[in-house]
Amino acid sequence: MPPHAPLPGTHPARNPISDANVAEIARCRQLIDDRLAAIFDDASEPGRLACTIRHGLLSPGKRLRPTITLLACTQNGGDVDVAIDAACAVEMVHAASLIVDDLPAMDDAALRRGAVTTHTVFGEGTTILAAIAMLSEAYALIAASDGLSPERRLRCVKYLSDSVGINGLTGGQERDIMCGCETQGTKSIAEVEQRHREKTGALFSAAAAIGGEAAKADMETIDHLSDYGTRLGLAYQAFDDLIDIQCQPGVTGKDSDQDNGKSTVVSLMGEDTAARTAARYLDQAIKAAEAASHVRPAPLRDLALMIEQKFRTMTK
Repeated sequence: MPPHAPLPGTHPARNPISDANVAEIARCRQLIDDRLAAIFDDASEPGRLACTIRHGLLSPGKRLRPTITLLACTQNGGDVDVAIDAACAVEMVHAASLIVDDLPAMDDAALRRGAVTTHTVFGEGTTILAAIAMLSEAYALIAASDGLSPERRLRCVKYLSDSVGINGLTGGQERDIMCGCETQGTKSIAEVEQRHREKTGALFSAAAAIGGEAAKADMETIDHLSDYGTRLGLAYQAFDDLIDIQCQPGVTGKDSDQDNGKSTVVSLMGEDTAARTAARYLDQAIKAAEAASHVRPAPLRDLALMIEQKFRTMTK
């Protein structure tokens, strides 16, 4: 497959993306950016640590995970004002994970979101402290969300903490580290999928479930939302593995070829099969989004299609 060929195995004949949902997704991203900037305002939070947090958190990003939270809320009749702080907490966890992943002891990355990585600017020690601070602030933000009942707040904190814990981001990152070790590296597709469930799918799943809680959804709906997040995370990571070998840093905004020497869906399956696998996960995510929506077309369904569309564009 040529380096910049379109991804095979995707479904260009899917129903078109709703213009209204595109506008809603853009609005959600702007709301998230505005609220994050307000939480970490320059004047109210001076000092080197706060500057480090702002560098890692406020740099231009897709805001995909918190957007999932807001859309999961609104497509089930909820109010974004109730969900916005919980959505920002999700993004704070994500940003903390990124700046840790980029450290020399992890991926040793030089570029993130089109900018120099946080530890390169502020040093490793302050970057680690910034990640710890963001995690703590994220839990505090949800705990103080007045629009959520105490029971729902407790569940949201549990979703978020599980997504970070040993069966979430940290467990997935440990598997990622071991994947680079000759004697302990990943040997099968099942192991790769487990790593992706933990490192990517867990936070996607939590983001969607938290949005459902903000909308006061029932547990069946929240289960569908959680499944949507998991499936979308698996699709996203499979696409990302393809992007890693097919695109240059100027296209992705981060270091390329980071998976060199690791077992990935691409190295184990080949590019064509990996792309078909990503498309299959996406189909599963779309079904879950539609099962968890009170509106048609479901905004979360269209978000998944926009992600697929973006990856296809990047590999042309």
